[in-house]
Amino acid sequence: MATEDFFRIQIEKTALLVIDMQRGFLDKGSVMEVPQGREIIPNIRQLVEAGRKRGVSVIFTQFVYSPKVPNLIGELHPEHKPMPLGGRPGFRKPSNCCLEGDSSTEVVADLAPMENEPVVQKHGYDAFFATDLEPTLRSRGVQTLVVTGVMTDICVLATVNSAVHREYRVLVVRDAVATLWPEVQQITLDLIERAYGRVVSTTEILKQMAEAPGLC
Repeated sequence: MATEDFFRIQIEKTALLVIDMQRGFLDKGSVMEVPQGREIIPNIRQLVEAGRKRGVSVIFTQFVYSPKVPNLIGELHPEHKPMPLGGRPGFRKPSNCCLEGDSSTEVVADLAPMENEPVVQKHGYDAFFATDLEPTLRSRGVQTLVVTGVMTDICVLATVNSAVHREYRVLVVRDAVATLWPEVQQITLDLIERAYGRVVSTTEILKQMAEAPGLC
């Protein structure tokens, strides 16, 4: 099978994964703001709308820090942990970013999930680890993942790595993933292309979705 055919979308076997497009990372002024993430919202929205129209599974993830599930992520990034009374010394902005129960965990309004679309909550970078993502994918017969979201070098990369080792075919959309630094963005995309899957454009995926045979 030619490589281009191996990674070609089959509607009923494909899921569009929207990783961590949350207010805590995208709202202006948020303590863990990724401004570049706002720039990719229109492309992700195009992909989500096209996926819904064609019958591609659309699945969202949310990073949620929970004091009931303390982990190393909270120690590495204390911005997620509850802010002590009187504030946290050394932090110039209010914290509690993506803390359980806080509005910062919400997917941004422009990409709001529909009622029937799964929203997978995770406590770490990898969307497969200790979540119901894999059972959700398996129950839908998914073999190929189209990956979007933030951050390219952290949660996107961790999830892509995990997906490949679970035998999923991975397509990462270069203009629908984002991180803070252009050079890190390019290095990460080069790494994904070299070892984990294919890096494609929004236009390429929209074309594949439009041309792929399917149920609708």
